[in-house]
Amino acid sequence: MEKHSTRAKKRLAVGLLAAALSLCGAFRGNNLYSQNSSALSFSWADAEKLEVLPKDDIFFTNNEAQYILKIPKALPSDVQTELPNFPEGVTFNSSKKSDYITKEGNAGTEVDLWFTFRQTGTFTFSPLVIYVKGRRYTIKFKPVEVYENPRTILPRLIVVFDNGETITPDAKKTPTITLESDKAARFTIYLQYALQAQQFAWNIPKDSLFTEIKRYTEKNAPRKSSDFTTEKVPISYFEWTPFTTGTTSLPEIKMMVTAYSGRSVYLTTPECIVTIVPQKKDAQAKNVGEQDSVYAYAWTENTGDEKTKKAKTSSPLDCAQIARLRSLERRALLALPKIRVQRIEAERAVGIKTSENEANYCLFFILLGANVLLIVAAILFDIFKKRFEAAVLGVAALGMLFLSILAANAVLKRYGVIVGGEISPIPEESAITKSAVNGGSRVQIKEETQDWYYIVYNENGGWIKKENLAVIK
Repeated sequence: MEKHSTRAKKRLAVGLLAAALSLCGAFRGNNLYSQNSSALSFSWADAEKLEVLPKDDIFFTNNEAQYILKIPKALPSDVQTELPNFPEGVTFNSSKKSDYITKEGNAGTEVDLWFTFRQTGTFTFSPLVIYVKGRRYTIKFKPVEVYENPRTILPRLIVVFDNGETITPDAKKTPTITLESDKAARFTIYLQYALQAQQFAWNIPKDSLFTEIKRYTEKNAPRKSSDFTTEKVPISYFEWTPFTTGTTSLPEIKMMVTAYSGRSVYLTTPECIVTIVPQKKDAQAKNVGEQDSVYAYAWTENTGDEKTKKAKTSSPLDCAQIARLRSLERRALLALPKIRVQRIEAERAVGIKTSENEANYCLFFILLGANVLLIVAAILFDIFKKRFEAAVLGVAALGMLFLSILAANAVLKRYGVIVGGEISPIPEESAITKSAVNGGSRVQIKEETQDWYYIVYNENGGWIKKENLAVIK
């Protein structure tokens, strides 16, 4: 009986001791939290330092966006919020309160707010009203920039001239700029809202000199789709010298780029009205010699050998003979190899660097006829239920059709051989700037007037009198 009584007393003592320890621990923990959060109560001075901050630097339309407010020295139970009226295009989704403790041991309350933006632009909200232990405070929202969702945003090209004039494709009104004739204007092409430029080309503007000065290859490195940036990436730096007055547009620059959505997008220079006015007289005299030398350089082929330059002198008869051989090369079939050899020897005899071979009409018609035969054969095999053979012939017909299109594109282009004369930036005898060119050069004919051809050679364009060009027929 005494043993039983002793055991009961021990159990009671252990239970009381455990209860006392639990109470001490709870009191100590509550005292520590109280010291961390309320050693100094939340005040007006604390409220003035606060700002409702966006979680990210930029937000996107139709994506959930989060704002965060951290209130020090306050428990979640002591904090209430009163939301302001939000501007049009903003939807409030939800909010949450939670406690936090910093690495230094300071405690407080974090308020999280989630929104959805349906429009782009810079958004500034009215202040957020909070109550801490019944006292009212107003906290400012930090303004945020909202951009089109990367999954739907379209890349764009931007033109920035050295004088600061900027041409963008999203201008509400077609922008206008004024340039002086015979005076170089330089500008940079920028790419925005794209991962990378895949292909890059341009059409040579007529009646002008157009040169790429620099290509920013290192700036166009591939990026991940998650690395969205609003930065304008420089692609290329150009110099453009128009020679005629009047109204025109920016040189057409074409680019195939990869959008943030992953698809390929075709871009061109933005629309702009360019007014070319006569150059001031005091500057015109200074620039005539310079423009003349630049235009001549653009049409001069660098041989690197003075002897070769002298050997390039050819008579009009030599050039006419080369044009005749090239015309035969276009129409010959069985004699094609022999004529091509004769043409190459004729060019070498006068020191002309051999250019591309001529596209052949006969080859085009052979490809076209073979394509028709393959299609007919595929249809016949399909009629006789020979599906495999029909499928094979159908694929072959598609391949032959592709080759036929390439051949058609080649034979439809017009070319000629320069007999002599000069290249002018404008189709007028009175043009101040001209360039003498070596006879025998093969050039592409892009346009013609009554007395002039507009030709392209070595990525440069200019006008030549019809009497100075032998057309390859």
